[in-house]
Amino acid sequence: MKLFLISITRLAFLLLILFSCNEAEKTGSNLNKAQAYLIQNNLDSAEYFFNQVLAKDSNHIESINKLAEIHFRKVEIGKALKRFEQSVSIDSTDAEIHLKIAEIKLFLGDYKEVFNSINKGLRINNKLPEGYFMKGVAYKHLGDTTKAISSYKTAIELNHDYAEVYYELGLLLTLQKDPLAIDYYKNGIEVSKEDNGLKLSLAWSYDVFGKFKEADEIYKSVLTEEPDFPEGKYNYAIFKKKLNQLDTSLILCNEALEIGMSTELLNLKGLLLTELGREEEAAAVMKELKFFDNDIGF
Repeated sequence: MKLFLISITRLAFLLLILFSCNEAEKTGSNLNKAQAYLIQNNLDSAEYFFNQVLAKDSNHIESINKLAEIHFRKVEIGKALKRFEQSVSIDSTDAEIHLKIAEIKLFLGDYKEVFNSINKGLRINNKLPEGYFMKGVAYKHLGDTTKAISSYKTAIELNHDYAEVYYELGLLLTLQKDPLAIDYYKNGIEVSKEDNGLKLSLAWSYDVFGKFKEADEIYKSVLTEEPDFPEGKYNYAIFKKKLNQLDTSLILCNEALEIGMSTELLNLKGLLLTELGREEEAAAVMKELKFFDNDIGF
């Protein structure tokens, strides 16, 4: 009888081991499938298999974080926030997850919680440029330009290749009439040489500071590199209008309209035709403009 009981005990132990191994294999298999689908950008299938992992291990931190990211990419903001908050309740030492929560709070306009989450992350690791960048964005929205600029500068000190920050610093410093804006734009272009949007921002900054020749050269350079860049043509047309070069501005405007229609371009064209005394053509543009928005007019 004693031997029989020992055999039963051993058998139960072996079955438990086999069951545990099988469950571990299933978890590993589901995780591999989820990761593969995520790489393929098949978010729905990735979500399904990450949830399968959590069904066996509700504290599987990698799956929780990946599900949060999937929900954020699918613009399921509430679900993303819930998952990230679940993540920090399990492990509060991951600074980047606190910044993910801050990013969602920034998206929602909850600036008090933005700072709260960023500060939690930076207390863990104060060398994360993304944290200072988000602080800068939040301060900008709150109208505190001085603190925004300070936060952006800290982000740049931590990561000289952070192209987005150069946009923000250039913008705020230009609006403050600080010529350092031009240097920041130039540094940003060195980091991101193919970014024609950043080059247009530099041209705008040159314009604000009265450096019209330099601005003109930048516009020409951008449109040489990217002839069908409607934003470039539109901005250049605005610049030429400011210089009272109305015919050139109208040519650029028409070229931009051939690439893509927009109410901004139509409005600009109507203004140019009016100033050139071409009233019938301006009236035709007005009629077309009213088709898109009855309340709009030049």
